[in-house]
Amino acid sequence: MKKLLVFMLVYMLLITCFTGCSKSSSSSSPSPSSSSSSSSSSSSSSSDSSSSSSSPSEDSKTGNISASGSIVLQPLLTQAVGTYKSDKEFTGTITINGGGSAQGISDVAAGEVDIGNADISPEQAGLDGEGLVDHQIGVVAVGVVVSSDVSANLKEISTSDLKDIYEGKITDWKKVAGWKGSSLPISGYYFKSGSGIRYIFDTYGITTSQTDAQFKEIKNLIETESPASLQSAVGTGTGVIGYAALPYCSNLTLLKVDSVEASYENVYSGKYKMWGCEHMYTKGEPIGAVKAFIEYLTSSDFEETITSNGYGIISEMKVSR
Repeated sequence: MKKLLVFMLVYMLLITCFTGCSKSSSSSSPSPSSSSSSSSSSSSSSSDSSSSSSSPSEDSKTGNISASGSIVLQPLLTQAVGTYKSDKEFTGTITINGGGSAQGISDVAAGEVDIGNADISPEQAGLDGEGLVDHQIGVVAVGVVVSSDVSANLKEISTSDLKDIYEGKITDWKKVAGWKGSSLPISGYYFKSGSGIRYIFDTYGITTSQTDAQFKEIKNLIETESPASLQSAVGTGTGVIGYAALPYCSNLTLLKVDSVEASYENVYSGKYKMWGCEHMYTKGEPIGAVKAFIEYLTSSDFEETITSNGYGIISEMKVSR
């Protein structure tokens, strides 16, 4: 009887130990379902993190781009805005203001705009260009324009006579070499200081630099505010001479200068001297939308638009400045 009781106790103890070990082994091992759930959670977190940061290409599709400066470059850039938005699916805003080359350089240097447009460099404008990055998109020639009564009696002018006119030494067309008509008083027009076109004309045309105050002392010289006002003066005035960027000369009569026609073929070869580069300055290297817009304007695909609007392309230049 005692043996039977001992046997039964031993049997019960063995059953208890076996059951306890089985439960302990099951709880210490992770199940496949819990491992899969953990992995799925990690993947979701990575995807969210990736989608929260935009790539540069996505940044270039929207945003606000502001530019100011060159009145000469303004029409080309204004036209480019529409095609750029359409071609590149840009949904942001692009504002192109004028003000003159010096104003554009000052504005971008001060951080007031993203892009400063200019027909001249900061140094040529007498400004500090430190930190500015130059993006050249084309070249522009400056032509000598005259009213119809002048063009009827004169086809070309020398830089020497140009200089004398703008220094007040020649005030009547009859004293200009090659003039075929009778006496006709000269009405000369000039742009105010800070204009890139004024700098190009002064430096490479009449090869002299005078202040606005000096020009104002010459009675037959008149300051003009814009290319449009010059066009009006040439179209309606008598004895008029002035200078303008070629994009504004499509309806005006041009004189040859030193027997050389104001054409981009002559600019490219270096025969015609009155030309300058069209600059877009940024404060440091551009990024995002500003970078994409400038890359569009400086690409070979945009060259046809540049030439069809009266500007020249840099890739054709055989000379540099």
